Amino acid sequence: MATTDLTSALDEAGVSYELLPHAHTESALAEAQALGVSPDDVAKTLIVKTPEGYVRVVLPASARLDLRKLREIHGGGRHALHLATEEDLRRDYPEFELGAVPPVSGRRDPVVVDLSVANRESVVIEAGSHDESLRLAGADLVHVAGAAVTDISADD
Repeated sequence: MATTDLTSALDEAGVSYELLPHAHTESALAEAQALGVSPDDVAKTLIVKTPEGYVRVVLPASARLDLRKLREIHGGGRHALHLATEEDLRRDYPEFELGAVPPVSGRRDPVVVDLSVANRESVVIEAGSHDESLRLAGADLVHVAGAAVTDISADD
């Protein structure tokens, strides 16, 4: 169901994509391995809770989110932004498997895409389940999500 909703949203937007079934995975890095692609080709979506609601942030599978950089965009105090809990995800994103929320479909959350993902010719994202992914152009992801694009990855 979640994959159908996502592909319908992409179809409506006229976005080209490739559906990629794969073995069940529990992380974006494992997803890359199951698909036989570089972790740089896979983007993970994290759900961040803000005082106003949720923000979906999309960054490379191998990157860590820098909450300070996200705070600069969304404001809020030091503890105002934090990752959504499993309880939050179960309650507010029931149409997706836990930990497999895609950047688009379902609730209408603001989306922030890391610059490195937006600039990729193609990127793989979760399709709402742990055994299906989608490949699409980074620019198309930004367009269909109505996303803000900025550097939100931690500098290691």
